[in-house]
Amino acid sequence: MFQGVLENKEHNVNHAAAGAFFLKGYKIISRVIYAHHDGLKWNIEDDLTNSFTMKESQDKEKGKRFSVLGNEQYNIVREYIRDKVGIPDVLPESKKYKYPVNNELHEMLYCRMLLSCLCDADYTATASHYDENVLKLSEERTVDAENVIKQLTAYRNDIIEKSDSDSKLNDLRNEVYHSCLEAAEKPPGMFTLTAPTGTGKTLALLAFAANHARLYGKRRIIIVLPFLSIISQNAKIYNDICGDVIESHSMASYGDDDEAKLLADKWNYPVIITTSVKFFEAFFKSKPSDLRFLHSISNSVVVFDEAQSIPAYLVGTTIETMRALCETYNSTVLFSTATQPAFDIRNKDFSAAEIISDTEKLYRSSKRVEIEWNTDDPIPLEQIADEMLLENSVCCVLNRKDHTHKLYDLLRKRCNESECFHISTDMCKSHRDKVIKEIKNRLKNNMCCRLVSTSCIEAGVDLDFKVMYRALAPLDSIVQCAGRCNRNGKGMGKMRVFIPDEEKKYPAKFIENGALKVKTLLKRHDIDINSPEHIREYYELMFTDNNYKEDKKALISAIKEHNFEKAEKEYRFIPNTGVNVLVPYKDNRNFDDLLEEAREKGISKDWMRRAAPITVTSYREHKLKNLAEQCFIKTKYGTQPINGWYIITDKKLYDEKTGLYFDDDSSLDYLI
Repeated sequence: MFQGVLENKEHNVNHAAAGAFFLKGYKIISRVIYAHHDGLKWNIEDDLTNSFTMKESQDKEKGKRFSVLGNEQYNIVREYIRDKVGIPDVLPESKKYKYPVNNELHEMLYCRMLLSCLCDADYTATASHYDENVLKLSEERTVDAENVIKQLTAYRNDIIEKSDSDSKLNDLRNEVYHSCLEAAEKPPGMFTLTAPTGTGKTLALLAFAANHARLYGKRRIIIVLPFLSIISQNAKIYNDICGDVIESHSMASYGDDDEAKLLADKWNYPVIITTSVKFFEAFFKSKPSDLRFLHSISNSVVVFDEAQSIPAYLVGTTIETMRALCETYNSTVLFSTATQPAFDIRNKDFSAAEIISDTEKLYRSSKRVEIEWNTDDPIPLEQIADEMLLENSVCCVLNRKDHTHKLYDLLRKRCNESECFHISTDMCKSHRDKVIKEIKNRLKNNMCCRLVSTSCIEAGVDLDFKVMYRALAPLDSIVQCAGRCNRNGKGMGKMRVFIPDEEKKYPAKFIENGALKVKTLLKRHDIDINSPEHIREYYELMFTDNNYKEDKKALISAIKEHNFEKAEKEYRFIPNTGVNVLVPYKDNRNFDDLLEEAREKGISKDWMRRAAPITVTSYREHKLKNLAEQCFIKTKYGTQPINGWYIITDKKLYDEKTGLYFDDDSSLDYLI
């Protein structure tokens, strides 16, 4: 029967059960073999028994016919393998774990790692049958750490020479940078870098990774960023330095470069830049195609920029997985942030070497912003607008999209519209990039600039205002917002934290919980965002809250049950990933071509990548169903609608200032 599959005469055949049956004494390996097409599941004994005893002629879950059925056929296959192929006398034992708890988590991770190796080899062998160059592309590509350090040094020296920052701030950046170089000499394991915003962590992280890779023979550097909004900016910096960089995320575009696509799928590259969603969720996937690159993470240096972005309801499981990545799979992990979460509260086994020897001193020395806490009585947005009109360089960050629209409208009606800007993920990447470029130019030339934004500018967007306003939010968001103020340390910046009188409902429960923890802390004492002790106190409140003192119950249950598909469903950085919308942004000329192609041929993975610069993520699908065209895909079964992709054809629905927006939109501004 399987010969018929190879000749494309037979379909819907389960040949995995036969391979798994022969190695059923090795439960991990057996399950991995069984999973190499349809994905991981733990309870496969029934299918193996049925195929051998002929109780059933097909598997229970997929309804596929068994390629080998019954004792007689198995004996024939067994003799063939013994005579023609050969079976090793000794097979690897299932992995023994030293962990007294979470053994199921580690077993499942081991399954995924092995399946990653198997499916990568399987896909590579199949592709090489049609293109012999695939094998050459599959040869290991490792980082030239010596050259990265050399290039990084030259790049950094050029920045220092051109810098107009305060000399004390530059001294602090030097301290962080050299501390990272020195810490890289320590043995592999888990590290933390706790340093204030604006202290040069972007380059310092790379310095640690390159020096550590050089000293300990790590094969690649993986840089994990929290949001797509900062990918392009940081990727350009790292590419200018390293030269060998590939981006791997939902909006990465490789054009017609088949080689780049393959390397990105395999993660066989010296330097990988990816998002938190792509990286962390990979450790909980179950399908072979989603796991192909997972084994490439082993023996790497992984640096997480903005480690506070790990959701509180996933912290325990995530940290335990990263611990396994270090201790079992020979990687080194660095958690970098200005607001270091107290991970040890949620995971008692968390132990990491802090890179900065005296964090209290570093934070005191780097203070650049004074915060005024106005959280007793709500303040109307009209009052905030009046105050912003008195400032020449000012930004207000709000929690809700409808609030940003209201404040932006208030401002542009009262002053020159060229002085007012709006940023949110309702604007496609091309649009946001253009606006950010214009804002930077105005700030650099001391021109009047007033910005209203959602939280999408808080992490890694290099803007520098003299005055900031922030609607009450979790402490880490407030600290990140302060990082957009007085970045070069000239004098003292001002920031005001307030509660809008319209803030009747937060866009997400975790934002509301974090904001309430800030209010609780303020009842104890004024919060100093330059105090690591106050930041830890905030996380102690957060991680001992009944909502977050342990991971999601459904996730914990799935892991205890070895339920791969359920674990994948429950381990989600973002509960609702929304839908993708191609928008008619006027400054991008590709819209008409993409629209025509989508209508005539349907969309493809390559189409999605080319569409990325003018795509918006929306959480209002019920609105889009009436206002947009749904995309379709062509398959061997015909034309079928594809979930999660729409096209806005009415150009009036995309505003040149604020992007795609629906009235009363309180949704969270995710950038995944």
